[in-house]
Amino acid sequence: MAGTSAQLRRLGAELRRLREATGRTQGDVGAALGRTHATLVNWERGKSKPSKSDLVCLLAELRVPAELRKGLERLREDATRGPSQWATYGLPGWLRPLVSFEEDAVRIETFEPVLVPGLLQTEDYARAVHAGGRRKVAPEHVEKWVAARMQRQRRLSGVAPVVLHAVISEAVLRLEVGGRAVFVRQLESLLDAIAADNITLQVVAEAEDGYSDVASNFTVLHFDEPDADPPLGYFDGPLGGNMISDEGDVARLARMFDDVCQLALSEADSTEALTAALKELRKKGKTHA
Repeated sequence: MAGTSAQLRRLGAELRRLREATGRTQGDVGAALGRTHATLVNWERGKSKPSKSDLVCLLAELRVPAELRKGLERLREDATRGPSQWATYGLPGWLRPLVSFEEDAVRIETFEPVLVPGLLQTEDYARAVHAGGRRKVAPEHVEKWVAARMQRQRRLSGVAPVVLHAVISEAVLRLEVGGRAVFVRQLESLLDAIAADNITLQVVAEAEDGYSDVASNFTVLHFDEPDADPPLGYFDGPLGGNMISDEGDVARLARMFDDVCQLALSEADSTEALTAALKELRKKGKTHA
């Protein structure tokens, strides 16, 4: 789904709904339009965009009312324009779908076994991650990518902020990314962030033995209309990230997230663990001063 935008995916879901309402198959409709079955599948999955003339013919073939056609044509135009605000940041192709879908998500669930989740990183912590982390970024791109991460965090505040539920391993609270001063500020920022009603943070204790099979970070994004916009998954690693759209795979990720939530400390106990880690870090700083 590397080339998919949120708008294109939504258009595809609407086209599928309209076709299914007529009782016709993708092959049948495709044949009527002079298009292959695979073409219809890709349109409905948001993997490719119908041309303006193809969309007009498709909507006519499905006998879609005129008042609905205009909205679908606008949706196609929005997908054509794409997430222009991100163009200046020089983000890699594998990351662009995630930032696009984040804009439309109403709830984000994320698990991170090594690092503070990106949406909760301070600027200096993010800079350290990009400059020397598992996927080192070329120096000329670091500041742009850090700026993009700060821009993405705006979804956590303002009107209708996204709900974020993050689970991290206790190891995240021990790894001093960027050095002690940077990491102290990061932990302070986490404590400030979780005071917000829309942000939840849980910590999985190092002694907990039930999440050893979760070897990678992953995220599940939920949208306002799950029937038209089913949840999406995402995970990344040293070679880049991947969006997950298969409903079975996304459901599996959602179950994995529920599992780690059950294993994790409560919100209150997680806050205590975070506070204790910060206190210990400050004490170390005074000892070495």
